[in-house]
Amino acid sequence: MDIDLKQLLRDYLERLDGILERVPEPVFHKRLAEDMFSLGMNARISANFSLRGYCPLVGQAIPDFGSAGESKAEIRKQLHDTLEYLASQPDVTTLDRAIQLTDRAGLEDITLPQPAFIHSYILPNVYFHLSMVYAIARLHGAPLGKGDFDGLHRYPAGFRFVPPSTS
Repeated sequence: MDIDLKQLLRDYLERLDGILERVPEPVFHKRLAEDMFSLGMNARISANFSLRGYCPLVGQAIPDFGSAGESKAEIRKQLHDTLEYLASQPDVTTLDRAIQLTDRAGLEDITLPQPAFIHSYILPNVYFHLSMVYAIARLHGAPLGKGDFDGLHRYPAGFRFVPPSTS
């Protein structure tokens, strides 16, 4: 396999946890638009997609670590449970079968070969919902930068690509 999927998912979920740690509780209920999920729900969905992606690849049932609540503590607990579960799972060793999903791509049933399942379905969904968490947090003043999202970028304190608005 060209990537260590389990480690990649765990790395991004750990970054998500680092982001959530810096977000005030009231922001967990905020949205980018009225018809979009809240920050908290996007965090849950990112964790869920990690499991929905990894478990079929290793022949495991998808566990449910979620609850109906959207509190910071509940969501971070789900994230920690997901991280612990992923750590206990075997590595993906083969990519030679198709993955069939029922009602998992919106309202569409899909069947994809394993590489497409990973690169065209699971990773984009994990990244999309993680980016929504980041965007909502930033919109509401959380002190985050690109490195908090990707774990790579580093800038000096106060650095800006775009100068503050003067209007």
